[in-house]
Amino acid sequence: MGTATARRPSPAIDPRLRARRVEVQRRVGQRRLQRVVEVGLVLAVVAGFVAALRSPLLDVDDIRVAGGAHTSSEAIIEKLGLTTGSQLMDVDLSSAGEAVALLPWVKEVYLHRGLDGVIEVSISERTAVAVVGEAAEASLVDRDGRILAPAASDAALAGSLVRLTGEPPGRRVGETIGAGSSDALALAERLGTVAPGLVATVTMGDEVTATLLQGGTVRFGTADLLEAKVRSLRTVVERVDLRCLAELDVRLPGSPVLTRVEGCS
Repeated sequence: MGTATARRPSPAIDPRLRARRVEVQRRVGQRRLQRVVEVGLVLAVVAGFVAALRSPLLDVDDIRVAGGAHTSSEAIIEKLGLTTGSQLMDVDLSSAGEAVALLPWVKEVYLHRGLDGVIEVSISERTAVAVVGEAAEASLVDRDGRILAPAASDAALAGSLVRLTGEPPGRRVGETIGAGSSDALALAERLGTVAPGLVATVTMGDEVTATLLQGGTVRFGTADLLEAKVRSLRTVVERVDLRCLAELDVRLPGSPVLTRVEGCS
């Protein structure tokens, strides 16, 4: 028969140590429970926020447009591609702004999305500085060479601008005329500001020339010292009798040279 081994009695645990262990375990359990509650609250808040973003409370309720003298609100809203009732947070403001910027007159676009459900659109428009083309193909063009509209769409404006010659026909609204037009457009812009109603046409080429409304040609050369050249032109016009004028050379603005038609008196 086997021999039974007698178990030793477990040593007695100090009651104070046992109480300490119980207290430590209780605190660990409380901290775990607190963390679970905190995580649950955060998840509940996030879920509520996401639900609110997708709720009808944050739909697009209205689209407000401002700033267009030549660009209609209807054209802007059509380009935006937005409709009331769309989810406000789904609106891609960047893409919508790029689409509006394709409209011929639009220079800059500003969009704002409000939590009240309103999309606000504000634009700044380009300024026509010249007319390019002839007859039915005549168009308004801005300083950057962008064709804005047919000249017939605003006859009064077109009549106040200089006409650019030397640009091949066939450009469409929204397109840009040739890169060689930069100097001529810069001159047209300055003439419209400093000497309006003085020049009839500006011709593009290696050197820019202009034709005065009263007759005679003005040689400007390149766009260097453009401000001084325009001032020189205006000074000569104001102080000199231009009857029988053949050519006025202001390439050296400090020393303009005037040539009269031979035999004219």
